Amino acid sequence: MAVKKSRSIKYIFTVLIGTFIIAVLLGGGTEAVLRFFPASLTWVLLIIVILTGIIFDIIGIAVTAADEAPHHARAAKKVFGAKQSVFLIKRCDKVANFANDIVGDITGTLSGAMGATIVISLVNQYPQLESWKVLLNVLFLGVIASLTVAGKAWGKTLAINEANRIVDITGRFIAGLEKFTGLNFTGANKRGGK
Repeated sequence: MAVKKSRSIKYIFTVLIGTFIIAVLLGGGTEAVLRFFPASLTWVLLIIVILTGIIFDIIGIAVTAADEAPHHARAAKKVFGAKQSVFLIKRCDKVANFANDIVGDITGTLSGAMGATIVISLVNQYPQLESWKVLLNVLFLGVIASLTVAGKAWGKTLAINEANRIVDITGRFIAGLEKFTGLNFTGANKRGGK
């Protein structure tokens, strides 16, 4: 029991530090892009951030809803990415925490900050909008929130109905990434499913 509690505390501490580092790196990178690149790129970056949050939410739900057995069968047949899929399903609580909570919260925070920055940029470019600044900010944040929530609502339905297929695609993507980078994110050995 003490070992389990110790692992739990270690995991929570890792999540705390990891989230802080990811948020600082992404926030700093986004801030640099927003300051030094044209406004059109800011809109594209905002869409990418919103889509990233939705995609990771889909993955987080899918790994908790997927059946492990078909992925084991695929891994036994040495199907590319199957061992990575099994890895994801066996650790569905941590994968869901990372995908839904860590990535989801960071992208939500970033998209809100980016929305406020876009409004400030618009007001600086068109000074006549100064008196509408607060309303524009509220409306823009409302649009971002509604797009994010609607996208995640659609994504949850998709994730539940197509859980095994989504986990399969994610496993293949991770296997491809491992092969390309030479890194081993999932601990899958070099033989079978990789």
